[in-house]
This record gives sequence, C-alpha cells and structure tokens, in this order.
Amino acid sequence: MNAKDKNGFKAESVCQLGVVVRDLDQVVKDWTEKFGFGPWSFLDSPSMRFASVFVGPIQFELMQPVEGEEQRGAGKLLLDYLDTWGDGVHHVAFCSDDVRADAAGLVAQGVKQIADGGSDYAYFQSGGPKTTIFELMPRKTFKLIREKGLEGYARERMKQAKTHE
Repeated sequence: MNAKDKNGFKAESVCQLGVVVRDLDQVVKDWTEKFGFGPWSFLDSPSMRFASVFVGPIQFELMQPVEGEEQRGAGKLLLDYLDTWGDGVHHVAFCSDDVRADAAGLVAQGVKQIADGGSDYAYFQSGGPKTTIFELMPRKTFKLIREKGLEGYARERMKQAKTHE
C-alpha cells in the first residue's frame, strides 16, 4: 500500500514556501538586491499584505499581518507565529486537486488540522519541529498565481464571488 492508498493524499512536490515577516517591503528589497528575485506581485488587504515571487517551480509567499488590525483565522496564526518565533518560514505548501477531500483524509489518519479554509487552504501540524506547518493549497490557485500574479488571482476570485451571488 502506498501513501495515496492510505490517506487519499500524497505530497508530490513542494509548490510554495510561506514566509511570515514584520517588514514585507524590506524583505522584498533585500531578496531582490541580494538574490536577484523577481518579478514580484503584491496584494494588500485590510489585515494582511502579501508579496509573491517564483524561483523556478516554487512560489515564495511573503505574508505580513497589518499591525493594529484585528486578526482572525490564518492571520491570527501568522501573528501568533511572529510573536513566538519571529520572521521566518511559516509553512510548506503542497498542491491538491481537492483540498477538502485531502484534508479529511489526513484528519482521518490522525493528522492535526490547525486551520480550515474550506476549499481554499488547510494548515496541518507536520509532526516535525513545532514551527513546521504543512499547507494544502488548490493546484488551480497555484497555477493562477503563477500565470496572473496575486492581483490577477484576486480579480478572478472577485469575479467568481459576483457570479455566485
């Protein structure tokens, strides 16, 4: 029996490294100047700021909780992470064709889920070091971000929301 038979999900490759930071602009500047990363895409929301860059097949997602804003869900996890551990790799993401089903399979196997974003994402304790979080993200989201950047992804999400109203 292979891992896919056992729990319905098999991590095939890392698609994203999520890095939580206190100063997104400074990290973007440093990584661009020192490592040649780019082009970047950006997205700001009332409680979070994001920057994204692809290095080969892997997306680096920088996440900065906005200070003074109430944080809930994943934003609260990020703020708690920063307060406990400081800036650094927050999660390793794997693409999923069905986040809900794969998450349910992992939970059924006893993996502790620590955030549930429905079909948009799921965070899990990895069973490894306390700071390592595994994320399932939709493959279609990953492809859309790669193709259109964070802004294009956000526009598509808004279109979908209007269609479902």
